[in-house]
Amino acid sequence: MELLQIDKNKAGFLSDFASEVFIDYYNDLIGHQQAVYMADLFLSPEAIADLIDKGAVFKVLMEKERPVGFTEYVKEKERVFLSKLYVAKEERGKGLGRILFEDCRRYALDNGIRKIYLTVNKYNTPSYEIYLHLGFKVTDAVVNDIGHGYVMDDYIMELEA
Repeated sequence: MELLQIDKNKAGFLSDFASEVFIDYYNDLIGHQQAVYMADLFLSPEAIADLIDKGAVFKVLMEKERPVGFTEYVKEKERVFLSKLYVAKEERGKGLGRILFEDCRRYALDNGIRKIYLTVNKYNTPSYEIYLHLGFKVTDAVVNDIGHGYVMDDYIMELEA
């Protein structure tokens, strides 16, 4: 396994993989149309490059030159926002999400930050339970309008790194 940081030149490579994994994961949860809309909005090569320009860190977990998972996080004032953490369907249950999460935790600690937070869809029970297992606690709930009649209905969860 190799964890690679993505720069703007690799945004297209990451976008293809990330969009496929995202849409596959969310099809049943939010519906295909919203999953495609959100992938286009948040995981296009342009969106990834823009987020990198704004300080976001994107990493992809590779196994034998094949992507198997990815993450995105960004340092804020007193916390790190873990925005994305996804593992390909056929690779789930192998501890790869933990590798991605621990990389984010190391980043926070290396930057003198003791808190990590994230948002998780209120109906995404598998991910919600994983975050609880990792020690995250629900601190709030939020509904964000993302356009085209779609919303993100999420819990905000936080962890002391």
